[in-house]
Amino acid sequence: MINYRNYSVEEFATDEKFRQWVLDPSGELILFWEEWLFQNPDRYNTVNQAKALVLGFHERYKDNLSEDNIRSEVNALLELAEISKNKKRISFFGNPFWRIAAMITIVAGFGYLFYKNQLSKKTEISSSVLMLEKRNSSDKEMTILLSDGSVATLKKGSSLKFPENFSGDTRKVFLTGEAFFDVTKNPAKPFLVFANETVTKVLGTSFRIKAPEGANTVMVFVKTGKVSVYPRKEYDTLSDENDREVSGVILQPNQQVVFNRKENRLEKGIVANPDLLSESAVIQELVFDDQPVTDVLRTLEKMYGITIVFDEQTLSQCPISTIFKEENLKQRMNAICQAIGATYEVVDGQIILNSKGCNH
Repeated sequence: MINYRNYSVEEFATDEKFRQWVLDPSGELILFWEEWLFQNPDRYNTVNQAKALVLGFHERYKDNLSEDNIRSEVNALLELAEISKNKKRISFFGNPFWRIAAMITIVAGFGYLFYKNQLSKKTEISSSVLMLEKRNSSDKEMTILLSDGSVATLKKGSSLKFPENFSGDTRKVFLTGEAFFDVTKNPAKPFLVFANETVTKVLGTSFRIKAPEGANTVMVFVKTGKVSVYPRKEYDTLSDENDREVSGVILQPNQQVVFNRKENRLEKGIVANPDLLSESAVIQELVFDDQPVTDVLRTLEKMYGITIVFDEQTLSQCPISTIFKEENLKQRMNAICQAIGATYEVVDGQIILNSKGCNH
C-alpha cells in the first residue's frame, strides 16, 4: 500500500487514486481518504491545496489536460508576476524545485476559479472537509450530540471524528479509545463505527466500544438492539450487503465480541461486567419533586456538559416530578418532553427544546 504520509501537493495531485477521489469519488475511496485524514490531521492543508489543483485543471481543461497545457499556464502566471523578464529558457519541469513551485503557483491562480464553481456544490468531497473531531482530555466523560440525534459518550483520552451533518446512505464515525453509543434508529441509513481494524454496523441501538490506540484487542458490548461487527479488511472487500451480514458477527443484547487484531479474528461471548452496558460509568440518581422543568434541564446540562436551548419564560411555570435512575440522555429528554407536551431536536451539537407551555 502506498504511504501518503510525506506526499507533497504535487505528488497528491498526480496520484491516480487521489485524483479519482477528487473527481469521481466512490464509497471505498471516500472511506479510505476520510480515515487517512483522520489519522493525519496535520496534512489537511496539503490535501486541500492538491484538491484545488486537481479540480482547477479539471474545470479549465476537462478532458484536454496535457503537459503543454500545464506549461502554458505556468508561463502565463510567471509572466503576470513579471518573473519572465529575467527568465531564460529554463526547463521548469525538468527541475523538481521549479516544478513544485509552478504547481503551487497554479493552485493560487486557479483558487478563485475552483471555489467560485464549487461553492454551491454539496458533494462527498466537501463532506470530508466538514468532518469534526472531539477529544476528551478532561477527567469526566464527554457527551457528543450527533446531527441525527444519536449520542456518543466519550471516556477520558478518547476521540471521535464525525461529520457536521450526515449525508449519503450511511452514517460514519471514527473512534479512537472508548465510547458508549445510543444510536437513533434509521433503517435507511446504517450507522457505522470504524475503530482500529473493526467496523461496527447498527440501524439503531445502544452499545459500547473499547478500542484503545495501540492495543491488540477491540471490544464491542451490546446493551439494546442488534449490532454486526466485521474485521475491517473483510468489510472493505465485500460489496454485497447480504454477504457482509453473513460474514460479520451478529450481537444481541448482553452479548460481546472481542477482535484480536494480530490474528484478525472475532470471538463472541456474554458480557460479564454489567457496568459496561451503561451509558456512563458513574450512575447518578436524580430526584425532582414538583420542581420547575427549567431546573431539570439545567441539571442535565451540567451533568452531560451539553447545551439545551429552551424558552425560560415559557417553561418557568412548568413543574415536574420524576426520578431518573439508569435512563440515558435521550430517554430522559423524551420523558421530560412527554410530561410537558414538548419536542426536541439536535442542531449544531445542541438540544433545541420546542414547547408552547405546559399541559394542564
